[in-house]
Amino acid sequence: MGLTRTGRTDRTDRTDRTGPERTAAPAGAVRTAGRSGRAPARPLDLAPPAEVAERFRAAGRWRGETFLDDLYRTAARTPQRPAIVSDRAHRPAGRRLVTVSYAQLAAYADRFAGALSSLGVVAGDPVAYQLPNWWETAALTLACLRVGAVAVPVLPTVRAHGLHRILDATRARVCVVPDVWEGFAHAEALADLAGRLPWLRHRVVVGDAAATGAVDFTAHFLRTAHERTAAGRRSRPRGGRADRPALLISVMGLRDAYTSVLHSPNTLYANISAQSAPDGPGRRPGEVFLSTLPLTSLASLIYTVCWPLAVGGTGVCQDVWDPGRCLDLMATAGVDQLYAEPAYLSELVTAQRRRPRAEQRLRLVLSGGRTSTPAPLAEELREVFGVPVLSVWGAPELGMGALSGDAPGGGDGVRPLGGLEVSAGHAGSALEVRGPSVCLATWRHGTPAPVATWEHGDGWLDTGDLAAADAHGGLRVLSRAGTRTGAIFMVPVAEVEERLLAHPRVREAAVVAYTDPEHGELPCAVVVPAAEDGPPGPAELREHLASLGVAEAFLPTRLEIVGALPRDDRGQVRREALRSWLARLRPGGPRPAPA
Repeated sequence: MGLTRTGRTDRTDRTDRTGPERTAAPAGAVRTAGRSGRAPARPLDLAPPAEVAERFRAAGRWRGETFLDDLYRTAARTPQRPAIVSDRAHRPAGRRLVTVSYAQLAAYADRFAGALSSLGVVAGDPVAYQLPNWWETAALTLACLRVGAVAVPVLPTVRAHGLHRILDATRARVCVVPDVWEGFAHAEALADLAGRLPWLRHRVVVGDAAATGAVDFTAHFLRTAHERTAAGRRSRPRGGRADRPALLISVMGLRDAYTSVLHSPNTLYANISAQSAPDGPGRRPGEVFLSTLPLTSLASLIYTVCWPLAVGGTGVCQDVWDPGRCLDLMATAGVDQLYAEPAYLSELVTAQRRRPRAEQRLRLVLSGGRTSTPAPLAEELREVFGVPVLSVWGAPELGMGALSGDAPGGGDGVRPLGGLEVSAGHAGSALEVRGPSVCLATWRHGTPAPVATWEHGDGWLDTGDLAAADAHGGLRVLSRAGTRTGAIFMVPVAEVEERLLAHPRVREAAVVAYTDPEHGELPCAVVVPAAEDGPPGPAELREHLASLGVAEAFLPTRLEIVGALPRDDRGQVRREALRSWLARLRPGGPRPAPA
């Protein structure tokens, strides 16, 4: 099966032939975009040192099983128990709520694994998918684990440029997308990219696959009983996978570069095994979890897929955000725990005040992510929902890293989870972490191989955030280092700045973070106009950025016009000075120049 210049292939050829290109090149050689070379190190080859794995297992942080074992165990004991409850916004009113039992999820994980095997996917192959919050997304993640493939989830806000960088850097063999989602033609974008992605063997589309010559997900994954075929038998569960790479999360905007982090089932499980406090998330059997974040984010995968499976519970998700509908869903599904970023929680508070719902089972709200939860919002959440509110600090490198207590007015300090070591001293020092939840490796795009976390420095990993120890033995995460910004999604700062400079009335531009009292950390565009008497407006710049392909989630929510940007002796923009300046500005107040 060969890719044509347009990246489109005959559909029958795509599904019937299973990867002869694997033997087409000389041993050790790979086909790349216009050049040949040695094959890069495969993520499958990574593993923690044996003594580290033994230590974490002895402490109860790691285990020999994976989430597949949890799935099959609950499917055998209580097959009809709901595993996933999914709200599908674009379906007719009577069919919007989809409940998938443990027996059904286990069967589809097996079937999807067979479908991947039939496409030539073998252990260690990266499989990318950019799907909404559907139960199929969870089943595909589990299917990758069964085959031994490395799952590469992609956020739904990523557009063609970002998708190309992720697929090219991760060497994904298969990519699954919807035909069109929320107004964006994902299938067309992927087809246009395929000619520049020599590693990509198959494009798979949910919806109209024929229009772009892709594999039809419904026909090939959902309706074909691969579990009864030879490919299905090849995809039988593989033992000894708990410590091996299973998930590759791409982070945009990390030091102005794309970086991926590699997790194993055990680094994910360590987020759950560390939970023992009775007033925290815990490990209560059968609980129901809901996250408002995309199911292709690490936080949501842990919280609405891995955690429910580990306790025989239920994950609840919504494919199109609607705060009122989310509250209804929480009541219908009997949600016990809610995890969301401050921006979403603020909207839930407003919707609940407008029309109160009786949340009879909700017992805990987790709020946060990369930045702390504003104290007024936490107080409102306690008042409106009548449950404890814990602030979370987390990062792609380790998932959920630290939790606060529930004491109102107790400060914004958080305490690391059990087993996690942190290194943070004076104010503004780099926040480094070490422990069972820390990723196996980081992989900076453009480099030939991942860098194992335990290869140097005794397992310490720099998260890129800045923090300080507080007076109570906890941790205060102050900000992101360098150009990292964004609360819900990490904003690719360099790309947004580059596109701002393409506007004819912008001479200089910098994108830095500011803290909104309701929504947490958001991006602000600080612009030096080309002419003092004709600065661009915020709506004009947002429209300009959107026309150049910048996703809505990355658009600046604030604009400040200045005469010059503060720079250091080397001519570099002093971003921390800009952040401090933004924090001091007040609506309606004077606008002094940033120092």
